[in-house]
Amino acid sequence: MPPAGKPRRFPAGGSHIEIARKEAALHMRIPLGLLDALKARAASKGIPYTRYVRMLIEADIARAG
Repeated sequence: MPPAGKPRRFPAGGSHIEIARKEAALHMRIPLGLLDALKARAASKGIPYTRYVRMLIEADIARAG
């Protein structure tokens, strides 16, 4: 395990996603249909839907640079 505060790297689909220590929580209400679609999309990728949502957010932030 890396020292405290150091991110760990995990392989995901041939690339590496940086997983930093999670220090905050996000709670939000969304339409049930959107949640169902997120879960289905995540399942098709073989990952938990919460990780998929985080990946979408990280990708958008990275694009915005």
